[in-house]
Amino acid sequence: MTHNGPPDLKAETHPSRHAQRQVLDGQLGGEEGWSRLRTIYAEQAPEWRDWTQLQPGYAQSVADGLREVKDAPWAVEVCCGTGEATSEVRARFTKVVACDVNLAMLRGRDTGAPQDGVVWIAADVRSLPFADRSVPLMVALNGVFNPEEIERVIVPGGQVLWCTSFREGTPLYVSPGEMGDRLGSGWTGRTGLSGFGQWTLLTRTE
Repeated sequence: MTHNGPPDLKAETHPSRHAQRQVLDGQLGGEEGWSRLRTIYAEQAPEWRDWTQLQPGYAQSVADGLREVKDAPWAVEVCCGTGEATSEVRARFTKVVACDVNLAMLRGRDTGAPQDGVVWIAADVRSLPFADRSVPLMVALNGVFNPEEIERVIVPGGQVLWCTSFREGTPLYVSPGEMGDRLGSGWTGRTGLSGFGQWTLLTRTE
């Protein structure tokens, strides 16, 4: 199979894009958006890993972005799905906590991949099981951006590496500028392109 470009996922009209906007803009308290996102990805879980394995460079933006991050004693990967980027994070850090709200996604992970140093947990990006200002690095590939919880858990000087596989063609895409605006003045950021994807590195300055 020849791939001349990224898949056309109809991102602008994708249900995930609409639900992400509901979450970010607080429509109906964001609850409808959160519920829709959980349902959408639970339904896709049985075929998720098979589909992602067919996409060249699906996690390349994570591999490239990780070259830019500071050293850290451990890392959290949110919205880890079936582990498409987890091996990249584990290759850089000796301890990784990989989280996803959908148990069906976690059950679909590649159990043949090295598991040493990786703890898999079911956790919602609205309420991560970490103390305030305790996480040195958060990584996500095509994740649901929740600035409130990022603000709560990231340590001063900590970083967030937010990646997409298909840039604006990713249904859950939030622009680097919007991410920075939503996090506020206590953060700096930079971004880079990687294959069909993009990485954004956000650093907490206070």
